[in-house]
Amino acid sequence: MIRQPMTLLAAFCAATLSGFALAEAADITAKDIAHSLFQAKGKPIDFSGKDLAGLDLAGLDFKGARLSNVDLLGADLSNVVMRGSDLTGARLDRTTLTRADFTGATLEKATILRPSIYSTFTVADANWTEAPKFTGAKMAGAKLFGRFDFSDFKGADLKGAHFTSRDPRDENTSLARAGLFSGDFDDADLEGADFTDGRLAFATFTNANVRGVRFRGADLSRADFSGADVTGADFTGANLDEAKFTGAKGFDLVQGLDRADNAERLIR
Repeated sequence: MIRQPMTLLAAFCAATLSGFALAEAADITAKDIAHSLFQAKGKPIDFSGKDLAGLDLAGLDFKGARLSNVDLLGADLSNVVMRGSDLTGARLDRTTLTRADFTGATLEKATILRPSIYSTFTVADANWTEAPKFTGAKMAGAKLFGRFDFSDFKGADLKGAHFTSRDPRDENTSLARAGLFSGDFDDADLEGADFTDGRLAFATFTNANVRGVRFRGADLSRADFSGADVTGADFTGANLDEAKFTGAKGFDLVQGLDRADNAERLIR
């Protein structure tokens, strides 16, 4: 039997039904969530363990809600306010995070894989104000991968966090490198974090704790480590072109400097 190509109408219907199926999989509707948050009287709402996959939650203020272990796969979290919310172990893969605010939120062991944070596709055209904020967030052991250019991680606890891909489909493709161009990690605790192969040009790590951080193969051109504790950090294969280490602590104890690219051009 000859298989006929799918018509535009059929494709639209299939996509629509797929969207409905995703929305119906959620434990609660976006309308119910908005109503609950509106009715909140100062006590954080508990959505822990709920399936919120695919919901349009754009613009909502979660008012410090408890969202531990929630599934937010593919949800629209643009302009959402998660300040102080508990998202321990939450799944935020494939979410839209344009202008999302996670200041002071708890995201320990959460996953944020391949989110959409910009309305454009290239760094050159990106509006950096669209990047999400994780200022002061607790993100120990979290896994983040995808494009996070210009994102704010200032003062965040990122001990043992992974900014690397573990998906074999990403091997030998541009997707295998996390995008953290001009990311702000000032004063953050990054001890033991993994940025292997990450794109971190112009990122700032001033006064941060980067003890034992893996920067193997990362692009750190013009990154700023002024005043940071870099003891035991691994720069094997990293591009250190004009990277700044003025006043960095433990610089003599870093690893892989002899195998880094453009190490002779770093600034001390």
